[in-house]
Amino acid sequence: MKFAARVLLLLALGLVLMFAAFNSDIVTIDALFGGMTLPLGVALVGFFALGSLAGALGLYLAVVLRLKRELKRARGV
Repeated sequence: MKFAARVLLLLALGLVLMFAAFNSDIVTIDALFGGMTLPLGVALVGFFALGSLAGALGLYLAVVLRLKRELKRARGV
């Protein structure tokens, strides 16, 4: 199982690197705090990663903390 997971992880990493390599056009991203000039592939992969982290944090806050609170109540602590 661990071997299959590692192979899938390496395959996904390879696909991400290939995607970033083929999208090397330079783009400028303007935000409230300033602007950045990045290759398109790096910008897309980076913002996808930030969105994934934001989604994981939202899931943690919505589900895990509620379950911890319910468990604490059930234990009577």
